[in-house]
Amino acid sequence: MKLLLAILAFMNWYYFPYESPSAPVEVEGVDVNLKRNELAFTFLAISNGEAALIQHANGENILVNTGGTGTFKELERLLALFHVNDLSTIILTSNAGQENLDQLIQKYNVRRIFTGKAGNQVLAGASIPTEVKVQSWKQGDLLKLMPGLTAEVIFDGSEENEGTDISFQFFHHQIFYVSSASHASEQAFLAEPLKNVNIVKLPFFAAKGSFSDLLIEHLDPQLAVIFKSNSVKPDPDLVEMLHEAWIDVYFTKQHGTVTIKLTDSTYDVITILSEE
Repeated sequence: MKLLLAILAFMNWYYFPYESPSAPVEVEGVDVNLKRNELAFTFLAISNGEAALIQHANGENILVNTGGTGTFKELERLLALFHVNDLSTIILTSNAGQENLDQLIQKYNVRRIFTGKAGNQVLAGASIPTEVKVQSWKQGDLLKLMPGLTAEVIFDGSEENEGTDISFQFFHHQIFYVSSASHASEQAFLAEPLKNVNIVKLPFFAAKGSFSDLLIEHLDPQLAVIFKSNSVKPDPDLVEMLHEAWIDVYFTKQHGTVTIKLTDSTYDVITILSEE
């Protein structure tokens, strides 16, 4: 695998190759070595909340959500690890766990924010500079974010347990970033032909009742990602259902930061664990 060069020790970060997770390598920084028609989608291992980094071969960086309370220093460290000094865009999919938004805008030269109904509630209480363009999207909207990468809003809700649910499509790969766990959102998902989902990010930290067996069967993903929360623990029954469906499950609490490197035809999984 032509990925992730180790260059001396750096603050106790360890790279675990997917093929040999028992052989950690200390790393100074992560170079995902993106070439033309390649993309990296990274689920960042912060201690509370959600933040995902999208990196394109053209050098552009996008952040999906901004992490929970007290995680800004962790985000800084992770973004530095991936050599990120600039974020062109922040995408908000939830009205919870966005405490780092103002600081990220100031430090990383954010020029654009995409948000649905839930994210608009966050922006109402934030200090957004006039030079930052805020673009609202709604259910059914399809936008081109980067060369080869589109984002389609599958559901956009503002009721309890609802947010903005986005299907990211890169060539034939599909990453379904789920933020809603309501009856209305489930019906919207089941009504869509989401048969080519490779990776799904589960909503509400895989809490009890957040994802059904119907959705698992309908999406039939190859891989599921579960972020860490200080207040919510993953439902063991849901995790068991995922395993029974032969879905690889990655917990950022257990596996660390999870990077999916996508080419136009394949993808690889790399995990990086921070030893606290």
